[in-house]
Amino acid sequence: MMRPKPPQLRRRALLTSLLTALLTAPAVAKESELSFVISQLPPGRANPLTSGGFPPLLIWGSMFDALTEIGENGTLQPSLATAWRAESLQRWIITLREGVVFSNGEPFNAEAAKGTLDFLMSDAGRPLSAFREVQSISTVSVRDAYTLDIATSTPDSMLPAKLAGVWMLPPQYLSEVGAETFARKPHGTGPFRAARIGIEVFELERAPQAWQPARLDRLVVRALPDPTSRVQALISGAADVAFDVGVEDIEAVEESGARVDYRRRASVEVWQFITERPSPLQDARVRLALNMAVDRDSIVKTLLRGRTRVATQVAAPGAFAFDPDLPAIPYDPARARQLLAEAGFPNGLDLAFQVFVEGPADSAIYLKVVEDLAKAGVRIKLIRATRQQNLDGVYNGKWLGSAFNMNWGSLPSLDPLAAMRYHSCFWSVPWICRRDLADLMVAADAEFDLDKRRTIVRDIIHRLHADPPGILLYDNVHPDGIGPRVAEYEAPFGFIRYHKLETTE
Repeated sequence: MMRPKPPQLRRRALLTSLLTALLTAPAVAKESELSFVISQLPPGRANPLTSGGFPPLLIWGSMFDALTEIGENGTLQPSLATAWRAESLQRWIITLREGVVFSNGEPFNAEAAKGTLDFLMSDAGRPLSAFREVQSISTVSVRDAYTLDIATSTPDSMLPAKLAGVWMLPPQYLSEVGAETFARKPHGTGPFRAARIGIEVFELERAPQAWQPARLDRLVVRALPDPTSRVQALISGAADVAFDVGVEDIEAVEESGARVDYRRRASVEVWQFITERPSPLQDARVRLALNMAVDRDSIVKTLLRGRTRVATQVAAPGAFAFDPDLPAIPYDPARARQLLAEAGFPNGLDLAFQVFVEGPADSAIYLKVVEDLAKAGVRIKLIRATRQQNLDGVYNGKWLGSAFNMNWGSLPSLDPLAAMRYHSCFWSVPWICRRDLADLMVAADAEFDLDKRRTIVRDIIHRLHADPPGILLYDNVHPDGIGPRVAEYEAPFGFIRYHKLETTE
């Protein structure tokens, strides 16, 4: 008869068998995940048609695709559309990618693409930001399952580029649940699908049906409004990518073992003049004097650590019709004082400028501008505005001064006319209105030949160089901190290639 083993021997045998089972069991693959921190998540949750600028533009490519996309050098590339051609001055034929499926199982085809475009042109879609990209479209027809026939009300040579800013949605699902539910439970054709869409966090998971499958299993995007907090999250390893780190934090980011990606936003930072109300800024000599009084080279080299370049024009490098040979307005404070005297201000003048501060370097830059202007006899009172006050000026004309800071951007199409329309007679409450430029904009829109259109747009750019609409400061560049766990990261003009994201582990 066998005697029972003592309790300690039984426990040892049990532990041995468990250890053997663990060692011989098949290995379970660890899920790959990256964490991003961003200044704010889209205010409309996850409906990509509601927000077309930054920072939302940094997120949309994770879950959605557009028909076209912008490449690293600014060239237009295929996405859900594989080809496009102009059948006439007012008709585009778009060939679509076959075999693509939305994350809810709906097929992407010509009917689906037509559904998104028709929605934008409806009463419900017109208030959305993406509508401005399709304003020229009059009708959308389906030629066959994967061919769109788009008619425009006027010639629009830039339409294929504009479609890079129109993310495709599943029309049947959108119709069934409505825009509000869609924003909380979205579906797209992108490499990731929504697991949880919150106010302060987007949790995304690999979309198994994606035509460009993700290399990661999960992606988490959290909102951290404070740039210092984003940098700390990156340095501590709590985040793998921190968008919009301050230039003053670049050294700390690089010393931590992370790298910095300098994301171009195809925009120019400008202190925009308000010339549609009485002020000295209505005189072209004053406008030029203020530009010549600011030492922009010093701002770029010191406050921006040489990470960008002085703005030479209202179009940024990479934008359509950008002129690489156009020089910056020279720094010449003596000439600035002379121009002010010629304009009737020999003793200088006093102005109030509204400023909206976003980044830590902004305050230092604005103070430097004020200091330079003071040397030329221009005394500036800075009025710090909230985001809402800034919007109140843009949309209601309720400005707190005679100038304000605003970037001239050209994304998603890289067409500088996108920004020029804001800064023109065409805006509902214009702060500047030059009829000569308005007429040229109309001519550019009507010109289908891209070379001829480039000539017209470049003419506008040159006129705005000779008589600047504001103080042209620098080409915007936004440093993003990329942690050591991120192996692959591509983001031309902020369009992140999410399907290429990969970890080093």
